[in-house]
Amino acid sequence: MTAEQQKRVLVVDDDAGIRKLLCTVLSGRGLSVDEADDGQAALDLIETRQYAVVVLDLIMPVIDGFAVLEKLATVTPRPVVLVISGADRGVVEQLDPAAVHGIVRKPFDPEELANVVAACAEIRGRMSLETMALALVAGGSLFVLLPPGLT
Repeated sequence: MTAEQQKRVLVVDDDAGIRKLLCTVLSGRGLSVDEADDGQAALDLIETRQYAVVVLDLIMPVIDGFAVLEKLATVTPRPVVLVISGADRGVVEQLDPAAVHGIVRKPFDPEELANVVAACAEIRGRMSLETMALALVAGGSLFVLLPPGLT
């Protein structure tokens, strides 16, 4: 992963307000941020760029976050995937633990999430997901990142 790719983040959410807010706080931390308003736009970006971190909503029009997760599982190098969702527990429980490295419940504090994303990008730039295991506590929420196979 190049130095530029280590700082590249993709924010995928159909809520324009959430996208704008996250893009602003993440850019303020020196990260290069792309945004997509649905799963198809995200897939188009994933085809052309490599990301250190993908912040992904689950419930979106056109193509949902579950389809994006399937594609991300085939990307090399794989990004850290943080799912943000206001969906009920049953929807979140459908997630493949090997495909998701963290789950953030809506509503969330954007500054705290930005701290987590920035830390993930920093660590992801130094090591592969296969060797990466990290737990971050931010604002009382526990985000656990484990390499595939350990979940």
